Amino acid sequence: MLYNILGKLRFNGTLEVIDSKGVNHKYGNGDPLVRINLINKSIERKIFLNPSLHIGEAYMNKELVIEHGSIEDLINLITNCYDDFISNNNFYKFYEYLSSFFMHFQQINKLVNSKNNVAHHYDIDENLYKLFLDRDMQYSCAYFHNENINLDQAQKDKKQHIINKLQINQNMKVLDIGCGWGGMAIEIAKLTGAKVKGITLSENQFKTASERAQQEGLSDKVKFVLQDYRNEKDTYDRIVSVGMFEHVGVKYFNTYFKKANDILKDNGVFLLHTIGQRGKPTATSPWIRKYIFPGGYIPSLSEILKATQKLNINVTDVEILRLHYAHTLSHWYKNVKLNRDKIINMFDERFYRMWEFYLLASKYSFINMGNVVFQIQIAKNINNLPLTRNYIYN
Repeated sequence: MLYNILGKLRFNGTLEVIDSKGVNHKYGNGDPLVRINLINKSIERKIFLNPSLHIGEAYMNKELVIEHGSIEDLINLITNCYDDFISNNNFYKFYEYLSSFFMHFQQINKLVNSKNNVAHHYDIDENLYKLFLDRDMQYSCAYFHNENINLDQAQKDKKQHIINKLQINQNMKVLDIGCGWGGMAIEIAKLTGAKVKGITLSENQFKTASERAQQEGLSDKVKFVLQDYRNEKDTYDRIVSVGMFEHVGVKYFNTYFKKANDILKDNGVFLLHTIGQRGKPTATSPWIRKYIFPGGYIPSLSEILKATQKLNINVTDVEILRLHYAHTLSHWYKNVKLNRDKIINMFDERFYRMWEFYLLASKYSFINMGNVVFQIQIAKNINNLPLTRNYIYN
């Protein structure tokens, strides 16, 4: 059944699959040519039933062996015809329907669950992140004025772009929800003189961010706390959240936006930077849920606006960054390949293959599968910002 369905797909290139009996099945034409070997009958059946989970697992476990081409070529090919596969596989179409129907139960992000889910990804060996991120350890989409800008500059430009949108000055109090390793909060304090509080659920990130603030001589301006956003009590002139909303879960959107709105002062502005789905809401990939981001969810714009409308919150600007994250992930993957031996020594080869698959699947989700980045600006009152967007760029 798997090979019958593959024969119906429109490949932008050539895929050759050597099955468990040694028979070569060829699909599509032209470049790139990718030849893979599925080494047992079990993995053929699993990929037919649930490719979103089992292609990644098969690559990790060497049950899917690439004999010609690269893992990047393969992921580009299969993500480019993913919708085709669903429309031709009634079983998997039904699975996708059930997964979307039950997606609330896939995102259990109560207080204790949230900390455990964050620890799964962010509290592994921090040296891994130092090997592939920029110098400031920004683990989110960079901002490319053009494709030739290096990663360090693009991440610096991202922070500047956000600071501009928030119109921060030295008399303000700023909250950074999901502060990562502290780069955004420290940059705000450096450039504007504002007082910043950064909160995170990752013990590794909290420790590193606090040490960085001390080393920069900014302990009087920047404070980091190990804390859930739901426990914040103070009020702020500005709130920023970059790359954290994907961990909130659709069930908790109203809670999240109500808390942010409640702690904004009357002059307040909030900037939310998150990965988003261009199309209708769909469940998170089971492979991503299992291995990378348990409890994670990529929202659609309609889901975000539904929550803000329900709470009568003023959305004052929406910017969609289309391919910026694909460029960011290209830089990250290049760095991971350069540090392959170090990562294998740090963990093992299976972990390296998992991380490789994660970065490439993420990259091509932006190129082929409709993921984008939303920057959504919210103001407590509609007159808190200038009438035009000129202030962002001047």
